This record gives sequence, C-alpha cells and structure tokens, in this order.
Amino acid sequence: MIDIVVEVARLEEIIDVRHQVLRQGQPRSSCYYPEDVYKHTVHFAAKLNDEVIGCASIYKESHPDFSLKQSWRIRGMAVREVYQGQNIGTQLLETCINHVIKQKAGVIWCNARLSAVKFYKNSGFKIIGDEFELPDIGPHYLMAKNLGIHIGQTRFVEIAKKLFASKNPIPAPQAKINIEKH
Repeated sequence: MIDIVVEVARLEEIIDVRHQVLRQGQPRSSCYYPEDVYKHTVHFAAKLNDEVIGCASIYKESHPDFSLKQSWRIRGMAVREVYQGQNIGTQLLETCINHVIKQKAGVIWCNARLSAVKFYKNSGFKIIGDEFELPDIGPHYLMAKNLGIHIGQTRFVEIAKKLFASKNPIPAPQAKINIEKH
C-alpha cells in the first residue's frame, strides 16, 4: 500500500487522469462534463508526491429514479492503471461519501462501468435497474447508496450533545408500569 493524499483539486489538475483512464482515444474535450461548473461541484485528486494519480468529482444532482431531495452524483472517478488495486479508488470514494454526508445527502449515485460494479458493490452501492449503453463509452449500470442512516446518526449525536451539555437535565419520559395487587 502506498501513502497518498486525497484533497480538493481544480478541474484542470484532474483532466489528464480522466482522459488517460476514462476517455483514452477520444478528444481531451470529452473529459469536460457540464456538471464540472455547477455551484456545489467538488473535484478530488489522489496525489503521490504531488503527482495526481487518481480523481473523482461529486455533483449535487438529482436522478429521476430517486425521490430523495438530496442526491449527489459521483462522476469521473479514475485511478491511473499502474496504481489500481492499491485502495486509492476506495479512498477517493470514501472522501466523496464523507463530503456528501456533511452536506446532508440522502443518496449518492453513479453510472458505473461494468468493470467498476464490484468496486462500488464493495462500498455498499446497489444496482438500480438494467444495464444500459453510453455512446462511445460502453455498458453501464446505475448504482446508488442510501446515506440516510448517516444523517440520522449525525442528528442523534447533535441531540445527545445538547442533552448532556444542559445544566438542568431534561427528564426522560418513563414508561408506566401497572402492578396488580393480589
């Protein structure tokens, strides 16, 4: 395992990795996505000695299949081939997930290439629907992970901190017990 740093990056820092891994043989311009300039978009770079070796972008974007208001999309996730299989993609994905949990996301989703389905499944993503084809790229599956439980845990911790920080304890409701006398 190598020691890498995952940090927020500018779009131009990650374009070469996107192009090399995801769109090789296509024009470099195909690596720019409309969502790259959205207000809430964040790009992450995995770096080894200041060299970008992996990337992922996260967008606040709804999907028609999800009724949750707060959904975020992962796009452009890539790790240079020589570094694949060393948990770099997992670190990028965890960084994306942690970012959107802080944003109160209910679901995180992506269009996963067939070669990436197992990777996403290992992180708790589920396949939604049937395989579909993206032109010039190949077969994909819509995959998503429900993050609602994390929001609930965060909210619970906030409430618990307020309760325990109070100078005057708030009485907890007590269950009534019926005791029959004989």
